[in-house]
Amino acid sequence: MGFIFKFLIITIALSWIFSKLLQFFLRSKLKQFIDRANGIYQEEQRRQTTGSRPGSGGVQVDHIPPKFKEKRNRKDDSGDYIDYEEVKD
Repeated sequence: MGFIFKFLIITIALSWIFSKLLQFFLRSKLKQFIDRANGIYQEEQRRQTTGSRPGSGGVQVDHIPPKFKEKRNRKDDSGDYIDYEEVKD
C-alpha cells in the first residue's frame, strides 16, 4: 500500500512540475513570436509613412549615379525605328 501511495504522489508531483515548465516555455515562445510580429508590423508602418506619398504609386529614387545621368542626357542616334506588321500565314 505504501508503494502505490508514494508512486501516485511522485507521479502527480512530476506531472505538476512538467506542466508548469511547459507553460513557462510556451509563454516565452509565444511572447517571442508576438514581439517579432509586432516588430515586422512597426517596420512596415514606418516604411509606408517615410516612403513615397500614399496613392502615388511611383518609385522614389534617392541617388542617380553620374555615369547614368551622362548616358541619359546624350542622344542615341544609332538607328531608325522601323514599323513592322505581323503577317499571319
